[in-house]
Amino acid sequence: MKCGADSLSYDRLGDFCLTVKGHGECVNFVKKLNLPILLLGGGGYTIENVSRCWAYETSVCLEEELSNDLPITDFYNKYGPDYKLHNKVKEILL
Repeated sequence: MKCGADSLSYDRLGDFCLTVKGHGECVNFVKKLNLPILLLGGGGYTIENVSRCWAYETSVCLEEELSNDLPITDFYNKYGPDYKLHNKVKEILL
Protein backbone atom coordinates (compact mmCIF):
# COMPACT_ATOMS: atom_id res chain seq x y z
CA MET A 1 0.00 0.00 0.00
CA LYS A 2 1.52 3.31 -1.05
CA CYS A 3 0.65 6.18 1.27
CA GLY A 4 1.16 9.31 -0.81
CA ALA A 5 1.19 12.29 1.52
CA ASP A 6 0.58 14.80 -1.27
CA SER A 7 -3.14 14.43 -0.57
CA LEU A 8 -2.72 16.04 2.86
CA SER A 9 -4.02 19.46 3.73
CA TYR A 10 -1.30 22.14 3.39
CA ASP A 11 0.73 20.18 0.86
CA ARG A 12 2.65 22.67 -1.30
CA LEU A 13 1.71 20.96 -4.57
CA GLY A 14 -1.47 19.04 -3.78
CA ASP A 15 -5.01 20.42 -3.85
CA PHE A 16 -6.59 17.82 -1.59
CA CYS A 17 -7.50 18.32 2.02
CA LEU A 18 -7.04 15.00 3.84
CA THR A 19 -6.03 14.97 7.47
CA VAL A 20 -3.39 12.73 8.99
CA LYS A 21 -6.25 10.88 10.70
CA GLY A 22 -7.95 10.46 7.31
CA HIS A 23 -4.81 8.79 5.98
CA GLY A 24 -4.81 6.56 9.04
CA GLU A 25 -8.39 5.52 8.31
CA CYS A 26 -7.29 4.36 4.86
CA VAL A 27 -4.66 2.17 6.52
CA ASN A 28 -7.30 0.83 8.94
CA PHE A 29 -9.56 -0.05 6.01
CA VAL A 30 -6.83 -2.09 4.33
CA LYS A 31 -5.86 -3.74 7.64
CA LYS A 32 -9.43 -4.99 8.06
CA LEU A 33 -9.04 -7.05 4.88
CA ASN A 34 -6.73 -9.33 6.90
CA LEU A 35 -4.17 -9.55 4.10
CA PRO A 36 -0.42 -9.08 4.39
CA ILE A 37 0.48 -5.39 4.05
CA LEU A 38 3.61 -3.69 2.83
CA LEU A 39 3.21 -0.03 3.75
CA LEU A 40 5.30 2.42 1.73
CA GLY A 41 5.51 6.18 1.96
CA GLY A 42 5.32 8.30 -1.14
CA GLY A 43 4.58 11.78 -2.37
CA GLY A 44 4.15 14.78 -0.16
CA TYR A 45 5.92 18.08 -0.67
CA THR A 46 5.64 19.62 2.78
CA ILE A 47 8.11 17.55 4.78
CA GLU A 48 6.64 18.40 8.18
CA ASN A 49 3.29 16.96 7.15
CA VAL A 50 4.88 13.94 5.50
CA SER A 51 6.67 13.01 8.71
CA ARG A 52 3.48 13.53 10.73
CA CYS A 53 1.56 11.30 8.33
CA TRP A 54 4.05 8.47 8.16
CA ALA A 55 4.57 8.44 11.91
CA TYR A 56 0.82 8.25 12.46
CA GLU A 57 0.29 5.56 9.82
CA THR A 58 3.05 3.49 11.39
CA SER A 59 1.30 3.81 14.75
CA VAL A 60 -1.98 2.68 13.16
CA CYS A 61 -0.27 -0.40 11.71
CA LEU A 62 1.28 -1.21 15.07
CA GLU A 63 -1.94 -0.40 16.95
CA GLU A 64 -0.06 2.08 19.17
CA GLU A 65 -1.39 5.42 20.42
CA LEU A 66 0.71 8.49 19.74
CA SER A 67 0.46 11.68 21.75
CA ASN A 68 -0.83 14.68 19.84
CA ASP A 69 1.96 16.71 21.46
CA LEU A 70 5.15 16.43 19.46
CA PRO A 71 8.32 15.59 21.39
CA ILE A 72 10.93 18.30 21.66
CA THR A 73 13.77 17.54 19.24
CA ASP A 74 16.27 19.51 17.18
CA PHE A 75 13.52 19.92 14.56
CA TYR A 76 10.70 20.97 16.92
CA ASN A 77 10.63 24.56 15.62
CA LYS A 78 9.64 23.33 12.13
CA TYR A 79 6.26 22.07 13.40
CA GLY A 80 4.83 25.38 14.60
CA PRO A 81 2.69 27.19 15.21
CA ASP A 82 0.71 24.40 16.90
CA TYR A 83 3.46 21.77 17.49
CA LYS A 84 0.90 18.97 17.27
CA LEU A 85 0.80 15.66 15.41
CA HIS A 86 -2.67 16.43 14.06
CA ASN A 87 -2.66 19.92 12.61
CA LYS A 88 -5.78 21.85 11.72
CA VAL A 89 -7.33 21.38 8.29
CA LYS A 90 -7.30 24.40 6.02
CA GLU A 91 -10.59 25.88 4.90
CA ILE A 92 -11.34 25.61 1.22
CA LEU A 93 -13.51 28.30 -0.21
CA LEU A 94 -15.34 27.39 -3.39
